[in-house]
Amino acid sequence: MVLNLIWVVTAAVVGLLMGRLTMYRKRDAEEAEQTEETAQPVQAKRQHARRGRGSRQEEDMEGWSVGSPVSGEVTEHSEGDHPTVVIHSDSNRLYAPAGGKITRLFPMGNAMLFTTEFGAELFIQAGKTEDELLNRYYRPKIVQNEVVGKGKLLLEFDRQGLEAEGVVPDVSVCVEHYGSGGAVRMTKRERVKTGEEILKMRERAVFDV
Repeated sequence: MVLNLIWVVTAAVVGLLMGRLTMYRKRDAEEAEQTEETAQPVQAKRQHARRGRGSRQEEDMEGWSVGSPVSGEVTEHSEGDHPTVVIHSDSNRLYAPAGGKITRLFPMGNAMLFTTEFGAELFIQAGKTEDELLNRYYRPKIVQNEVVGKGKLLLEFDRQGLEAEGVVPDVSVCVEHYGSGGAVRMTKRERVKTGEEILKMRERAVFDV
């Protein structure tokens, strides 16, 4: 009888211990689940913050834009050492594609070297011709070494008069120089408006990311 009593007590103690162990395990599982649920929004916020920082860095490294000096149809995109965009102008006025300086104005008045405020040197020409007698069709609105802002009127030219002389009044923008390690990316469009981006210039490291 004493043995039976011992077995009963032992069974009761074991049952109590098993019940408590099961309760502890259940509680630990619930706490772990709550911790995971709490951590998910925090992790999501951190990821969003990292994406936000990345976006700001991208914005900071967007580079510099060269706008179209005229409006019209883009007839040529030429890449290589001297990226060039050619536009068949539908207007008689040519505007500064960025802020910068007229570092050289050629005698006929139809071409210039333009150094942008971010260091790129552009060769801009309206109507490809070397006939000095045709300079009457060009009326420069700037002087050499003049500093101008983007959108400043640089040149007026007579498209109809040039066409009558057999000269195509296309306007070309050629990147002559853009520093060591620089990179130029073309914004390829069929038509552009004055001031609309035609070239993007950045550090090469940004392009390679």
